[in-house]
Amino acid sequence: MFSFGWGEILLITVVVVIVVGPKDIPKFLSQIAKLSKSIKKISREFKSSLNEITEDSEIKDFKNSINEVKNLKKEFDIKKNLNNEINTIKETTSLVDKDISDIKNTKNN
Repeated sequence: MFSFGWGEILLITVVVVIVVGPKDIPKFLSQIAKLSKSIKKISREFKSSLNEITEDSEIKDFKNSINEVKNLKKEFDIKKNLNNEINTIKETTSLVDKDISDIKNTKNN
């Protein structure tokens, strides 16, 4: 993420020595170490809390439900089923039309 060259490191060191002072550098470094440790601890706690949340049974149930819906979607082709239904309706209407024409023909005879 960050890339520091030797020039940048030297510049930061000079600025720290000027701002903090040579006597207080050990205290400053120990404070930086404590800050780093606390940030790592917070990061671990945050990660573990996220893991606890994701392992919650409700979320697992929700995930399983989503997976089931995805599987149903794969199994159930709406376009194909709709086309089948439309074809069935067309066949039925053509049969009804034929029956109606047969009835009219028998009445006319």
